[in-house]
Parts: sequence; structure tokens; C-alpha cells
Amino acid sequence: MIKNYFTAVLRYISRNKGFTAINILGLAIGMMACMLITQYVLHEFSYDDFHDEKDRIFRVQLDRYDKGELSTRWASGCAGIGPDLKTDFPEVARYVRLSGTNALLSHGDVYFKEENVFFASEDFFRIFSVRLLDGVDSAVLKKPFQMVISKSLAKKYFGDENPVGKVMKNNGKTEYEVTGVFEDLPINSHMQIHALLSFTSLEKLNNDPMLSWMWDGFLTYILLNERADVKALEAKLPAYVQKKAGEELKRYNADMKFHLQPVNTIHLDSNFIGEFKANGDRQATYFLSIVAGLILIIAWINYINLSTAKSVERAREVGVRKVMGGFRAQLVQQFLFESLLLNVVAVFIAILLAVMLMPSFSTLTGREIGYTLFQQSSFWGWTAALIVAGAVVSGLYPAFVLSAYRPVEVLKGRFKNTNKGVFFRKGMVVVQFITSITLIVGTFTVYQQISFMQDQQLGVDIQQTVVIHSPNIVDSTYENKFQVFKERISQYPEVVSVCASTEVPGRQPGWNAGGIRTLSQTDEDAQQYRVIMMDGGFIKAYGLEVAAGRGFSDANKQEYKNVLLNESATRLMGFKKIEDAINDQIFFWGDTFRIAGVVKDYHQESLKKAYDPLIFRYNSAPGGMYSIKFNTANVKESLVRFETEWKNVFPGNPFIHFFLDEHYEQQYRADKQFRSVFSIFSGLAIFIACLGLFGLSSLTAIQRTKEIGVRKVLGATVPGILRLMSKDYLVLMVIAIMLAVPLSWGVMNTWLQDFAYRIPLTWWLFALPSAAVVIVALLTVGIHTLKAARVNPAKSLRYE
Repeated sequence: MIKNYFTAVLRYISRNKGFTAINILGLAIGMMACMLITQYVLHEFSYDDFHDEKDRIFRVQLDRYDKGELSTRWASGCAGIGPDLKTDFPEVARYVRLSGTNALLSHGDVYFKEENVFFASEDFFRIFSVRLLDGVDSAVLKKPFQMVISKSLAKKYFGDENPVGKVMKNNGKTEYEVTGVFEDLPINSHMQIHALLSFTSLEKLNNDPMLSWMWDGFLTYILLNERADVKALEAKLPAYVQKKAGEELKRYNADMKFHLQPVNTIHLDSNFIGEFKANGDRQATYFLSIVAGLILIIAWINYINLSTAKSVERAREVGVRKVMGGFRAQLVQQFLFESLLLNVVAVFIAILLAVMLMPSFSTLTGREIGYTLFQQSSFWGWTAALIVAGAVVSGLYPAFVLSAYRPVEVLKGRFKNTNKGVFFRKGMVVVQFITSITLIVGTFTVYQQISFMQDQQLGVDIQQTVVIHSPNIVDSTYENKFQVFKERISQYPEVVSVCASTEVPGRQPGWNAGGIRTLSQTDEDAQQYRVIMMDGGFIKAYGLEVAAGRGFSDANKQEYKNVLLNESATRLMGFKKIEDAINDQIFFWGDTFRIAGVVKDYHQESLKKAYDPLIFRYNSAPGGMYSIKFNTANVKESLVRFETEWKNVFPGNPFIHFFLDEHYEQQYRADKQFRSVFSIFSGLAIFIACLGLFGLSSLTAIQRTKEIGVRKVLGATVPGILRLMSKDYLVLMVIAIMLAVPLSWGVMNTWLQDFAYRIPLTWWLFALPSAAVVIVALLTVGIHTLKAARVNPAKSLRYE
């Protein structure tokens, strides 16, 4: 019987090559897209699953409030919470604290500036499943001035030598003994660490046990006991906050709330101050998952529509089989076998395409995805389930429609253009149109939103600017060295200005200061602000507009007693007019400063975020970043000059630089990647839908060839026939548009809520996609109709 089914399928395919190719191609593209997106989604959801105790590891995330309103959300919260939780709550088995540091590591003549170096307390390797290649987990970070380095960092500094027992210097002065080497963290870890310094070293350097609840910037993770109830523990924390810090918080009319984040949810659900790196986005991941499902559904709908539409041509086959003794169950089996075979071929092609395209897809998403999906046994189980489900979903309805034909009517020729399944097919076409319109609206909206953010005036000039990381090795001569460097760089004709600051546009200010108020206010009126230290050239160099008062001046020897505010900070401080702030005084951590000027708001970070209230403090040589504005006509020659001067003035410090405009654009990298992926796969979904419409309209035109011939004999014109044939599809498209517009509006409005500055959902964002789908559909239908309408009526009437 199977052999008979197989023979029948091959004969059918040989007689319908074009139809079969459309079916298989649509299925293959749909499954390929589904596989690629599934691999991406699985990768995103796999973050931190490698930890053995992942269900018991939680990060202590901190929200700070001012006057009852949420002011800052910290991934790296207060210093004291970890030790105190371990002391006062038996549910907490272990804790680890981490604090980032700007490190210039060296061993002998080898030195590099390292970005991912942290001070870590001793239980790090007993909480996280990061394999130690050399060293004992309980001892490698126990004593002051010990360090553990990654395998790649060991190779970088020591080559093939064993680094354990050797000494490395940090910032040219503090020596650390290497006590262990750990395996590089996998790519699906939310942490990014190259070296760990013992936390007791930081306590020694600061001469402070670091138990304050008002000192933020420390990442804290806890490991709970096996029987601990995380929700019950989290519910105890508000009362614990009041017990430990209630009086001090009340003094400033502030509050703080702690949340316990499961470690394996951080990557998709966390975008707070002090993250290791930019995390993923659960909403974007779900969006792509939906697109993957829609693509597969559209491909299956195509198969159903084409199979049922072609049922007229297969009616005689069914009639003959029934007359020869075939049972309906056998016919259902035959058509399901046919569907199964086409799905197997489609899956095989889809896997080949997915393997070929995976490297390009990894580049597009910015994730090193690899081929892990195909190495998992569960993948092949799901693939088999996909084949069976695809065969059943796409083949069951056509099988029952075809097997239900009555042989007497068929063989007498009375069975022609039946209404069986017409309503169902129309419903499926409407679903395809709805999906296509929604995806096009989504693509338009994503593209417009990202373009809007990139095209807006930032209020700051970031062009033709190279930024150099200031030296890590700092001594008493640092300020004089900076002035020498500044003078030497300024002598070059292409250089416009040189300035220094703790941060530059495109970077979140790392200094977040609370308890700041005017002298006329009480402690309860104090607020939190972001603080940037700058020299006198920063304002002019970056083209910032002083809305009131004046900017900083290096010539003023008492300038360090003054501050500048931006407009948002002025409003937050309670001034009704920005002019009212000039010459007023503020209380800042025990010191008093006079407000010398107000700077107009500018976008320090991307337009996804609202304006931050900023306070600018003066320093003639702040550490952090040096900004050089210069004519970029001869970039390479200029950079060589700058580096030469750098090495002469700051020997032993690497020349690390970046161009500010490119750096600023990196804030939109994740959104651009989402736009690219979303657009490409939306395009594939629309292509599959058009492919199905192409096949369906072709079959419709063929089935109505004789009708078209009769109409032409009776005087119908070609335009009239085109209108007649397009009318049914036009009605379906109108219905689809009426349903798709509110659906797409709801989906995209939800997506736009993540942006502080966003585009309005104007009418044309819905009108253009709807018009595009209508035009493509009518063109597709029109091509086949025109071809049939131009056939000689005599030939049409001989058809069949």
C-alpha cells in the first residue's frame, strides 16, 4: 500500500511540477526561518543556565526612591546588603560582592588596559559554576592582593607559562599574586569578566569595611538554601530596610527597595545601572518568536489553500479510485502520505538552508549562535514532531475534502467548480492578508522609530571628535602632565579644541549623587542627580548652549567652588525659572557650591531615555576621557601625532581611543539588529504569502478559463474580466485591512512604550502597508487573469 501511495505521489508531482515547487518552496522557507529564529530564541533563553545552582542564585537589585517616586534602578546596588543578608537571614547560604575597576594590568613589559576586571569576595567560585583550571575555589580570593585571571588573559600576559604564583601590577603600583586561572565565561553568560581581584584588597586600599547602605555600585549575588522560599524572603526585605536604614532614609525623604532577580532571567529582563554589558530584550525575543510562528502558519495555509483549490483537478482521480473499490480512509491516508512526503522534503531543504545561512544570521543578530541547535537531540525530536504536525495540519483538511467527493457526480462531469472549502480558503487568505499587513506596519514602524532617534538634534556636537581614555597610572604630576599634553596637541593646525571630563556623550554618567539640595531647602527636599566633572573647555568644545549665567573658565582659580546645572536639574531642584538658579547655592555631600550657569538640556544618552538631571562640577584635569576636536581630512596622520605625544607625556599607558559619533551610534546597535532581523523575516513571511497567492490565483484563472471564454464571446472586455476576477480578492483585502489596522496598532504601540522619545502612529503607517498589499495582490491576480483573458475564446471553449 505504501508503495502504491508513493507511486501515486510521484506521478502527481511529475504532472504538477510548478504547483509542487511552490508548495515545497513555501514550506521550506517557512521552516528555515522558523529554525533560525528558534535557534536565536533558544540562545537568548539559555543565558546562565550552565550554573549548577541557577534556581538558587539571585542578584540583589536595588531601586531608590525620592519623595515616593522611583529615581534610580541599580543592578549594582549598595555595599552593605550582601554581608547583612548573610548575617541576619538563615535562608542565605552564601553571598558574593563585585565592584568594577578601571585596570591597567601589567606583567613585566606586557601591559594592557582591561575593561572587565572586578573586585570579588571569596565565595565567587562556590556560587557560580565557573570552572577553575588552577587553584582552590575557597582560597583563591580569600586574602588581600590575590587575583584570579581567565584562561585567555593568562595566555595574553604569560603565553604558555603557568601564571599561578606570579605577580601582576594594577595601575603601575599595586601588586597582586595570581592564585588561580578560570575557564573563560561562556557567551551565554550575563557576566563579562576577565580578571577578579580579592574584595579584601579593595577594603584594604580604602581602609573601609564597605558596609554602607548609602554607597551604591556593588553587584551582590546570594545563594539561598535548598529549602528557602525566595518570595517569603523578598517580602521580609522592606521591614529589614527600615530597621537598618530607616532613620537615614527618612531624613532625606527617600526609600529603597530590594528585588531578588533569578540569575537566569537577568539577560532578558534587566537593563539597570551597573550591568556587566548590554542585555537582551524579552519583548523583542517574543516578537521574533511570533514572527517565526506566523511564517510557519502562512506556509501551512498556502499548502492548504493550494491543495483544496486544486481539488477540482483531482476529483476524477478520487472518483476512479472509489469506483475501483477505494475506501475513504484509504484516500485520506494517501493524501496525508503525500503531505508527509512534501513536508519531509521541505524540512530537508530548510535544514540545508539554515546551516548555510547560520553564520550570516549570527552576524546579523550580533550573537555567536553557532550550530548548537542541530547538536541537540531534542531538536531532531522537535523536527520529527514538526514534520508530523505539518503533515497533519496542512494535509488533513485537503485530505477530507478530496476524499468526500461522490464518484457518480464526478464521473458524469457534473462536479465542477464546487463550493466545498471556498469559505475556508477565503478565511485563510484573509488571515494571510492580516498577517502581511501587520508585519509590514511593524517593519515600517521599527524603521521609522530608529531613523527618528538617529535624525533628531542631540543638542550636542559629537562630530569630528576622537576620545582618549585618560591614563590609569596617576601620580602627583598628573595635572601638569595633562596641561602639557593639552598644549602639545593644541599646537597642531587641524586641532580645534582639547578638553577633559569624567564622561562624554553616549555614555551613562557613572557618578550618581543623592542628598543634593539648595541651602534654603531641608534634607527632605534633597534629590538625586547625575554628575559629570569637566574642565573649562568642555562646554564650548561640545557646542552646549548656556541658557542662563555662564560656563566654566579655566582662568578662574576659584572655579572649583561653582557648579552648572542642566535645565532638567534646575526644574528638579525647584526653580520656577532657570534664571532664578543663578548665584543660588547648593549643598553637595558636606560642601557648598554656587550655581554659575544653566546648560540647555542635551541628549547625554540615546533618545530611548529621557533627559537626566545633570550637575556639572569643575576640575582643571578630571580623569576619565580626553576629547579632541579636529579636522578629520587626514585622520591617520593626526592619530599618529596624537599617539606620539601621548607616549611622550604618559609613558606606560596604552593609547586607547574611539570616535565619538561611532560610539554614540552603538547605543542603537541592538535596535538596529532587531530592525534588520524583524524586517528580513517579515519580508520572508510576506514573500511566502505572495507565493501562495500567486499559486492560488493561477489555479483560479485556470479553473475559470472556460467561463472567461464564454464571457468574451458574449462581449465582455478584458478590463471588465479583470474587475470581475479581482472583486472577490478585493473584498477579502478590505476585511483583512479592517482587522489588521487595530491589531497592528496595538502591537506597535506596546513596542513603542520602551522609548522616551517616539514617533506618533500616524495614519500613513497603516495606509501605505495596506495599499502595498492591495497592489501586490491585485497585480498577482491580474497577471494570471490577463493571461487567461487574452486567450482566443475558441481555444478557451475547447479547454477540458
